[in-house]
Amino acid sequence: MVTRIQEIDVLRSVAIIFIIFAHIDSFTSLPIFDELDEIFAFFGISIFFFISGFLMQKNNNFATDKDVSFFFKKRVLKIYPLYWLSIVAIYAMDKIGFDVVYSNDIAADKFLLLSYIFGFQGLIHEDYALSVWWFVGVILLYYFLFSIILHYSKSFGGLLAYSFFMVLPLLFLRNEFNLVNVNVFSYYFIFIAGILSAAAENLESFKKITLSYSVLLLSFLLMSYLGINTNYLSDISKRDLVFLIFVLIFTLYNIKFSCQNKFKIPMSVQKLADSSYSIYLFHIPLLTLFQSFILMSFSLEILNRHLFDYLTLFLGIPFTLFSGYFIMIYLDKLCNKYKKKFNIIHIRHFIGLMRQIMKNRDFVK
Repeated sequence: MVTRIQEIDVLRSVAIIFIIFAHIDSFTSLPIFDELDEIFAFFGISIFFFISGFLMQKNNNFATDKDVSFFFKKRVLKIYPLYWLSIVAIYAMDKIGFDVVYSNDIAADKFLLLSYIFGFQGLIHEDYALSVWWFVGVILLYYFLFSIILHYSKSFGGLLAYSFFMVLPLLFLRNEFNLVNVNVFSYYFIFIAGILSAAAENLESFKKITLSYSVLLLSFLLMSYLGINTNYLSDISKRDLVFLIFVLIFTLYNIKFSCQNKFKIPMSVQKLADSSYSIYLFHIPLLTLFQSFILMSFSLEILNRHLFDYLTLFLGIPFTLFSGYFIMIYLDKLCNKYKKKFNIIHIRHFIGLMRQIMKNRDFVK
């Protein structure tokens, strides 16, 4: 049984709130969100990538080919159903006439849409890719690459070496064939940081780490980020290296106490953490629907700009969080229902086959 880590739930909840606020500037006219959207996006997405790498290493075994296959089956069942539903939802809204931001008119390019359905957008250059769903394509590519790395690396040093050399073919594809999304490189070190944090958790050299060092490194991270121009890949790499140092030490400190239950997080935080992926996929169309409803419900004369903004902040965001959670619950129940039916059919087929074998044995006797 996998132990639930409370710190991971808190980080997931914080990350999804950051991501919503990173995109809320497209739905409001408040200038503060225009100024902070890049910072919100950086921290929100970085936390998600770090957690994904951490849990990939901590909760899975990659010793055999069967282990790797089992990991991919779990990831496919977790990622694709909600992902495909979000594609259908945004595609339908785009066809109806909704102006869904970041969707780039997904119905216009059928080949591009097909590549997104399969989750190949991590291999597509960002100039041609859709703005929405890029995270899914990148995380799928990471899962593929690092399942190979974790399968063949037998030591901490081997993990570092394989991680470094694995990025070289990706750089070649980008430079020579204009392939691979830039975000694959932007968050590569952060994903590695998650894996290393889980792998290095039991190393003796990390057991003397104190919270003071963690806070100090967090300060360095914030100062370095404020002075970095994120338009350049070299600056992104520098940013990620600082973040790598911070998350590695800070997380190791927290994980050391994670199983002692020093505090109990609210159930609402756990539910928000569980539904964070669903909220990420659906927050753009849900906020679009909410704003359309507000515009239809109120006349433009009484709906001034600030009232519209505050309705979006204080009603639209909670609506998005609750709706994302219930979409996840409904789809999980639907998938489990069909999974049980599928299993029952196979069990009945197996029982019928065994009965037939027993009858044949009796006939032979």
